[in-house]
Amino acid sequence: MSPDHLLQWSSNGLRVRISGTTHLVAHVTPVLPAQKLRQSKVLHSLNELSKVGAENVFTSALRPREQQFFADLGFTLHEELFLLAHNFDTPIDFPTRPSRKFRHSDWGELLKIDNAAFPQFWQFDGPALAEAISATPRTRIRIDALDGPAGFAITGRSGRLGFLQRVAVDPHHQRIGVGRSLVADALQWSKRRLVRELLVNTQTNNSRALSLYESMGFTKKHGGLAVLQWSVTS
Repeated sequence: MSPDHLLQWSSNGLRVRISGTTHLVAHVTPVLPAQKLRQSKVLHSLNELSKVGAENVFTSALRPREQQFFADLGFTLHEELFLLAHNFDTPIDFPTRPSRKFRHSDWGELLKIDNAAFPQFWQFDGPALAEAISATPRTRIRIDALDGPAGFAITGRSGRLGFLQRVAVDPHHQRIGVGRSLVADALQWSKRRLVRELLVNTQTNNSRALSLYESMGFTKKHGGLAVLQWSVTS
């Protein structure tokens, strides 16, 4: 099974994605509020994942209430994240670099940029990129267009809540304003659509991203997020 040829399904209140070759890894995302998830059904899903060979199961980035549900099932902390929000109460920047719409022919280039920009655990494969794009009813994908694809941003909207799903900049093009311009585009697009709050998360050790977001008006939300892990040996 190649990393881009994987099992995906939704059941028992979870969206499940399995990737890998010899060491299968599963990623689960709750599609129901924590209070509507059932321990017995999630445990059944974990049992099914172990049967198909998944050795480790990671959650998506969870809020504290969701974290407690999975912790009660034996999940342990993998990594904490900052959750930041922009409420549009302060002036927002305009993009300083040209960008363009996503084309299907860009798919491979976006994955290349993403894999160069993030540590291995956080890198997107094809299905993960597709999942980020389809996670919300409305999505905007912009690609920096000044010197070829140097970075991209995926912004989603559900009602009046926005999500900056991904910002990735090629390491060879960092510190020249690519990320700032892409985030500014996401903010302007969200504001035009009357989004009341735009959310983004970042690793706690990613000081460069944190500094960028805070300089553009994002503030940390209480509680943050965390990715949890479960293994068949737990």
